[in-house]
Amino acid sequence: MLAAAALVLGACTQAAPPEPAPAPPPPLSFAETATVADQNYFPDRAIQSLVLPAADGGSGALTYSLSPEVPGLTFAADDRTLTGAPTQIDEYAMTYAARDEAGATEQLTFTINVDYTVRYLGGDQVFFINPAGEALNEMEYTLDLGETAADVFLIATNGGDGGMPEPQASIVDFTGSAAADRLRTASVRAEPRPPSEPAPDLPWITEHNNNPPLLVRGAAARSQSAQGTPPQREVGSSETFTEVLDAGGNLQTIRIIARAVATDGVTTAKVWVDTRAWGCGARQCVNQSQVDEIANRFLRAGPANDIYDWVTAIYGAPWGPHQHANLIPPSEADTINIVLYDIDGDGFPTPGDPLRVVGYFSAVHNYLREGNPPLYRSSSEWLAVILDSPVMTLDIDLTISALAHEFQHMIHFYQKPVLRGATSETWLNEMSSEMAEDLIADKAQVDGPRGVAHDDPTAGQPGNRSGRLPVYNRYNDIQVTAWQGALANYSINYALGAYLARTYGGAELFSRIVRSERAGVDAIEGALRGLGHEVSFPQVLANWAVAGLLSDDTQAPVPYRYNPGAWSTSTAGGADYRLGSINLYHYRRPGGAETGPYLRDLSDFNAHAQPPHSNKYAALGRLSGSQRLTLTADAGLRFTVVFKK
Repeated sequence: MLAAAALVLGACTQAAPPEPAPAPPPPLSFAETATVADQNYFPDRAIQSLVLPAADGGSGALTYSLSPEVPGLTFAADDRTLTGAPTQIDEYAMTYAARDEAGATEQLTFTINVDYTVRYLGGDQVFFINPAGEALNEMEYTLDLGETAADVFLIATNGGDGGMPEPQASIVDFTGSAAADRLRTASVRAEPRPPSEPAPDLPWITEHNNNPPLLVRGAAARSQSAQGTPPQREVGSSETFTEVLDAGGNLQTIRIIARAVATDGVTTAKVWVDTRAWGCGARQCVNQSQVDEIANRFLRAGPANDIYDWVTAIYGAPWGPHQHANLIPPSEADTINIVLYDIDGDGFPTPGDPLRVVGYFSAVHNYLREGNPPLYRSSSEWLAVILDSPVMTLDIDLTISALAHEFQHMIHFYQKPVLRGATSETWLNEMSSEMAEDLIADKAQVDGPRGVAHDDPTAGQPGNRSGRLPVYNRYNDIQVTAWQGALANYSINYALGAYLARTYGGAELFSRIVRSERAGVDAIEGALRGLGHEVSFPQVLANWAVAGLLSDDTQAPVPYRYNPGAWSTSTAGGADYRLGSINLYHYRRPGGAETGPYLRDLSDFNAHAQPPHSNKYAALGRLSGSQRLTLTADAGLRFTVVFKK
């Protein structure tokens, strides 16, 4: 019995301990960095949606509240968003609260001011006067800077597409402090601007590439076998290459010889040189090392290591299946031909020479000779990019960049009008080519249109005269979506493309723009939506203008950060791409010592109507205290005030 009792006692001492109590939930809190800036709203004007921060921790589900009620504004607790148009002028002390199921609360406070005052709160600050483009009729606003001095700028953005007369934006009055009074009478006279230099463009080729005559495949189609045996095009082989110089059918015929061949095992690149540009013993003659370099930098064995791979990963194939009876067969995608000759017959470039064509792509060569109008009888029936041989002998890096540019045009022709039946607007086609140069610059080890060393992620050094941006700084207020073939058109299209890529998705954004059935502005807005950016083209233009003025601030908030001081990275087609920073104040405008964006004085700002899809800038000076600003604007124009510390 004692033994049995001992056994029972032993069993009791080995019983399992009780379950530990569950750990308490983390306390309800906002992040240490969570704040809500004071808000300035105009009466009866829709506000930009304000999303308030989420809290963490707490017990169970969290609920949010905002008080007091501001007449005309609505707070949606489920997505923590404030929307609407305030209707009553007042100053509202707001309390934003998060509450958990146990009754714990956390709060943030901020102020909503509803009046016609733009308050400067320090640092760089952006304030949209009429963000939806509402018409203004001598509307009076107060700029309240208090005792803090700041540079003040006014931007007018025309988001219209040209369907109405060019609207007018006017600074009706600007008075207040002594500094503002002096500005109003004397102003900050901007330097006079000559007309932009015309680019050495080939307008009929541009128009043909973007709006080509295409014949849907049918009874008129020739079979591939009926075209005969294609030439072998090996090194040393010779061809006659006839180029159509203009829409009138004037021709230039040259004899070219294949001087270099490269392959990645699937595609072949062949470099052809005009016999007059080879072996003449002069500096402007092409030599073997140069054509070998062109061939091997364009195409080589191995993945993602050449211009062909990098550009096609973004924009797509340069040729392939199609349903058009008057175009070369899909099998021609196997070979890319690069033809070098003195394009304009202007010889070797010297300092002071006028501008010249560095390269071009003509879709005439994508057409069959037979069954087409006489214009196409000179077609080589090749995929061909043409480069200027004298320029290449002077600057092979410029030629490499131009090769990427023109290769995008080749791809654009196939991806939009041929493959998708989409109109290709010239300005968007050129922007895409400028961005092809920019996106591959560090990979190809060329400086590209940014004009900063390809391996420098910063914005470079002051006084820069290289790349597209010096010209953009001078002509930053022309229409983006028009094309006159001037250098300013190339420059402003690059500047906008560079902003889009660095802000909204880089290589993937431009991949979606080109591989789209949409044209022009619609292609950009569709690509933005596809990447989750609900922003209209007029809003993009306004944000871009602000980004230019703040491009010397590496801490500027998105979407105004042109210049993060580091690489902007993106991915397309499995390849990674890097874009360097941009500070417009580092670029010197052509012909003078001025740097940074071109700014109008008040009289000049008021003197001109504004073209569609453009920005116009006024410098109001370095101000403090209280200023009165009276504005008039037609519907569709958006005013933005920018303060710089």
